[in-house]
Amino acid sequence: MNSALLSQVLLSLAFVVAVARLGGFLLKRVGQPAVVGEILAGILLGPSLLGLLAPRLAHLLLPAEVKPYLTLLAQLGLVIFMLIVGIEVELATVGRRAPTVGAVAFGAAVLPFLLGILFALVTWRWYAVQVSRVAFLLYIGVAVAVTAFPVLARILRDRGLATTPMGSLALSCAAVIDVAAWLLLAGVIALAGKTDRSPWLMLILATAFVLVMLLVVRPGLRALQRRGTFAKMSPQAVLIAVLVASVLAACFTEKIGLHTIFGPFMVGLCLPRVPSVVDMVIDRAADVSSGLLLPAFFVVAGTQVDVRALRARDLGVLAVVVVLSMSGKIFGAAGPARLTGLSLRDSLTLGVLLSTRGLTELVVLAVGAAAGLLTPTLYTILVINAVVTTLATGPLLTLIERSGARAARPVADQRPVSVTASRR
Repeated sequence: MNSALLSQVLLSLAFVVAVARLGGFLLKRVGQPAVVGEILAGILLGPSLLGLLAPRLAHLLLPAEVKPYLTLLAQLGLVIFMLIVGIEVELATVGRRAPTVGAVAFGAAVLPFLLGILFALVTWRWYAVQVSRVAFLLYIGVAVAVTAFPVLARILRDRGLATTPMGSLALSCAAVIDVAAWLLLAGVIALAGKTDRSPWLMLILATAFVLVMLLVVRPGLRALQRRGTFAKMSPQAVLIAVLVASVLAACFTEKIGLHTIFGPFMVGLCLPRVPSVVDMVIDRAADVSSGLLLPAFFVVAGTQVDVRALRARDLGVLAVVVVLSMSGKIFGAAGPARLTGLSLRDSLTLGVLLSTRGLTELVVLAVGAAAGLLTPTLYTILVINAVVTTLATGPLLTLIERSGARAARPVADQRPVSVTASRR
């Protein structure tokens, strides 16, 4: 890399980080997750806005020759992000509410998954790709069924629900859904593999990798924890060891035909839950990932979104997939929650919380696009769907809270109103 190109890459990275952080700040000010603003900033820096209104400025700030380097940074950001997701998912314990968690997670995963498959069946002829039809159907089902665990955790913290029974229940359900979704996505990517390796061999290798991580690596790390090995290591040594393991796991899953994200996710899932180790890895790694590397991912993803290419039929498809995504999650979770004893208000709240998608959906879509499972138009539709469903979470929660308050108010307000009326 010559000095001129290096300077351009650094300039572009600084511009990307600044715009992404600004977008996150603005959205957070209006009560939305910061990650939604960062995603929108990435989309606006692509052909949908900046490339349309100021193509010369877009070429100056984000020339084509820096895209490969931003893509590399984006992949590194995803490695760290998926490591953190794996760690945080395990922190949500099922505990004594296992029947409720199981029922709600099953409904909130299966119903949108089936609706996604139905959606894919109807739209297959419009957005056909050169992959197995079964892989395409299953992939769209996963894309519709996924829940953004990290974004959900932030929403719960922002609303003061993180330590409540509802918050812990939502996190537990999201953990179960996401583990199932990532494992199923790994199988789908294997089925859609475009390498010379047999898809069934890829599935066998992926299954073997998961089993080794869960049945060998995880117990081994816990044994080291009980012996006090981690306590003897410095925080820097632990962090380096975890990051190296994540990169090696990402390399392995890429080599066997899966995406790089699955390796670090399994590393995070297997990491022993030593509070000092977990907190240190999450805090230090998250700062680098969210502050510097993930904005590059938002821009790389945003450059593939072109709203101008959507026709009237595509807008109709977008409306349908938004409705299916929201209703599948809300009713898929609320129904089982109601049957297991939760109130109607809590059941609907749980369904709305699980309907958030955010960055996790964007990662799923990036994986699908890299595997050739999405056309550019369908990719754009599903990215907008991820943004819309995440943006809708906050207003829907507020609506449920206000409707619950109005329902409770007449009991206390009925007598004063009648007294006032009688005085008149």
